Amino acid sequence: MGSARLINIRQAMEKEGLELLICRNPENVLYLTGYWPITGWSLAFLPLEGEPVLIVPVSELEYAKDGWVKDIRPYEGEGLNEVWNPYKVISKALEELKHHKYVKIGCELSFETVATNSIVGEVNYASVPTFKMLHKVFEAELVDASRIIVKLRSVKSEYEIEKMKLSAKLASLAIEKLLKNVSEGVKESTLASVVEATVYSEGVGFENKVKRARGFAFVMSGENTSKAWYPFNISTDRRIRRGDVILLELNVCADGYWVDITRTWVLGKPSSEQEAIYYTVLEAQEEVYRFEYDGVEASSVDEAARSLIARKGFSKFFPHRLGHGVGLRIHEAPTLHPTSRDILRRNTTHTVEPGVYTDKFGMRLEDVVIVQDRGVKNLFEKYKTLSLKTF
Repeated sequence: MGSARLINIRQAMEKEGLELLICRNPENVLYLTGYWPITGWSLAFLPLEGEPVLIVPVSELEYAKDGWVKDIRPYEGEGLNEVWNPYKVISKALEELKHHKYVKIGCELSFETVATNSIVGEVNYASVPTFKMLHKVFEAELVDASRIIVKLRSVKSEYEIEKMKLSAKLASLAIEKLLKNVSEGVKESTLASVVEATVYSEGVGFENKVKRARGFAFVMSGENTSKAWYPFNISTDRRIRRGDVILLELNVCADGYWVDITRTWVLGKPSSEQEAIYYTVLEAQEEVYRFEYDGVEASSVDEAARSLIARKGFSKFFPHRLGHGVGLRIHEAPTLHPTSRDILRRNTTHTVEPGVYTDKFGMRLEDVVIVQDRGVKNLFEKYKTLSLKTF
């Protein structure tokens, strides 16, 4: 499972002149080792030659064995004799790996956005103290390997795609539960909690394949949906009314792999304006799916959707990029934007999320697709019926 990936990573390392790659951010440890760290205090140690090593807290040892790295080196956590100093204990573990004199070590020096972990409340990630520790232990030049990691991560393996399919299935279960609970008078936050609870309760142990699952749902209704293009979405205590647009932004993670989904409905009979906008957004997605292919410029894909929306008369109401990569993080490379220089390759996974937002309401549809030689595979096609009929 991990051998083909390690070959690709090492080829990139050799091209960049890196003798060693060390990562601590959980999403990158998962990418390099197949293990998704719980607390964020694990390190992946990948030399250009020789076996990779995974350094983990002893409390995570049983979970770390789920990855494909055989050389796992646990270290003790906090005891009652002294307050835990992670750099002290991790340095000791690294000292045992100094048998080779490394000159250039690749590190994630410019990862300033990181994925949440499964315990959610805190995210531990590599920063200046970690890099100082690595420099002190190895006395080597630290080189920023963020760019090559990001590029490698943008094209998914079949293993990764299967993980994302599980996330998509969980998203489907959660939306089904939301649709059963939608009614006039229910609060946005109540519906969001139903969705999140479904992902957590159904996701852990799902199909005997998922160990950890989380979902983050944001439900907006009525005039609140006009702000759904903001870089954040928030559920409020607003109660849904007949004729309201209801927009769900849903992020689901299964064992470290994410999908990012948006669906829009109308409670009751849609107005002619709502129908016109909704079917414009839907048609823009379908235009993209016919247009995409391996090697296409991301900016051209954005233009395919944007030009259709413009022809329908809604160009000034589509204020954001068409989409983004998704996988080990909710938002990652590539960027589908009018000025993007990214190229979409086969097995790149990304969102397609055209939207139109007036001052009265907003509508967006967001799927996750896999680029093929020609066209795409859609991981999430369902729930595109506009009206939630209550009459």
